Amino acid sequence: MVVSMSLGYLFMYLPLLICVSFVIGGSRHEKRHLILDQTIRTAVWITSFMLGIYAVLQVVSWMV
Repeated sequence: MVVSMSLGYLFMYLPLLICVSFVIGGSRHEKRHLILDQTIRTAVWITSFMLGIYAVLQVVSWMV
């Protein structure tokens, strides 16, 4: 059994990721370059966390 995600969900994930990352970056800093730096770091962190969860679910689905 393979856990898969449709392309439609990815198109919903990207705008949500960008918005959440900008809000977190904007709430922590006032200068534009610091906001963009924080936005990129937050987007990478959220994406790696979600990929980690996906990997765990994939391994569990192989064991069943």
